Amino acid sequence: MADEINPEEGDSSEPRGSSIEVIPNSKIGKHEVTNLPVTATPMSGPSKPSQAMAFGSILLGGLCGGLIGFAFTDLQCSGSCTGASGVSALIGAIVGAGGVGVVSILALRAMNEWKSKSEPETDTSTGKDDKQEPVDD
Repeated sequence: MADEINPEEGDSSEPRGSSIEVIPNSKIGKHEVTNLPVTATPMSGPSKPSQAMAFGSILLGGLCGGLIGFAFTDLQCSGSCTGASGVSALIGAIVGAGGVGVVSILALRAMNEWKSKSEPETDTSTGKDDKQEPVDD
């Protein structure tokens, strides 16, 4: 068949004789640690007051969810339904606190990202050229 590939010819589209270029370590160069550029590290997390506010809002969301769950079952049931009201209050508290917790985490992450992007870039250059000279050992 004419479509078969001859094993001696190969199936590569690379030209014959091409190879990977190897750069010796001496040409790469070594840099001293003192000559490396200084980078500003972003803030690691939101501030303590915003974390406390988020925690308080999670507690308040759980309390409101529990009250809604208790009231929902208490209005539906006639007679003594303390067990069902308690279970629905617990479910409502978990759902309420979980929902507010998700929103709190998203808000704290957005605040942290916004704060890190709004901080001005500090110029850490010392007036030297940005190129680093290799150090020979």
